[in-house]
Amino acid sequence: MGDLPLAVNDYGGSGTDVLLMHGGGRTHHDWDEFAGLLRDGGFRPVAMDLRGHGESGPGRWSWDAAVADAEAVVAELGLRTPVVAGHSLGGMVAAVWATRHSDCPLAINVDGHGNPTRTDQLLGLTGEDAEVALRRLRTDLDGMSKGMSPALIQMMEEVDALDLPAVYRRRRCPMLVVSGSLTAEFALLFDEPSASAWRAGRDGMQARLNELACESGTFTHESLETGHDAHREDPEGLALLLMDHPALSMTSGAR
Repeated sequence: MGDLPLAVNDYGGSGTDVLLMHGGGRTHHDWDEFAGLLRDGGFRPVAMDLRGHGESGPGRWSWDAAVADAEAVVAELGLRTPVVAGHSLGGMVAAVWATRHSDCPLAINVDGHGNPTRTDQLLGLTGEDAEVALRRLRTDLDGMSKGMSPALIQMMEEVDALDLPAVYRRRRCPMLVVSGSLTAEFALLFDEPSASAWRAGRDGMQARLNELACESGTFTHESLETGHDAHREDPEGLALLLMDHPALSMTSGAR
């Protein structure tokens, strides 16, 4: 598929095609159980390894390159205007995909929210408290990146630079964002005031997602009682959100 080898698993099935993309540091196998549910529900799921992951080839990370890789998979396998869904990093790729493909029936981001980089993203923290807490969080996150490969560090820098609410407002197709309601436990990885900054950033993103859902009927925000890995912790619940989404109700062969 172009100059970069991309690993793909076609799970078979018929009906609406669904392209699945995993999170950072993971592989397409994360979707195995979920894909089986979609196949049994009348869909054709296909999962890919993102560049630099699993069995796909290495390559410098950019959102343009990641979307181009997904487009190459769609073209190579002859997928017909697929639903595009991703978890975490892959969910952010799906969001960018939604800004470029008006014919996409539905794009889905499963708990791909990134980390706060600005004080205005923090809900409930203001002034010097917000500045101090955010600086400490960024220091702690930088510390966690020590030992990571340069490619992974560069990818995380791209994640930090992505303004997701702005991406959602530029979307050209229906969008579903799914949050794990238990992800606040991630704050336990940090001491204060980093933990407060992380929680405030998460709460701020949830508030912006709810605002977006109120602004547009083609943007929906749902929660599942899971941690970050909703597609593995509650594949049945996530599959129902996809299969029963109103945007797919008029899609022929979807069920």
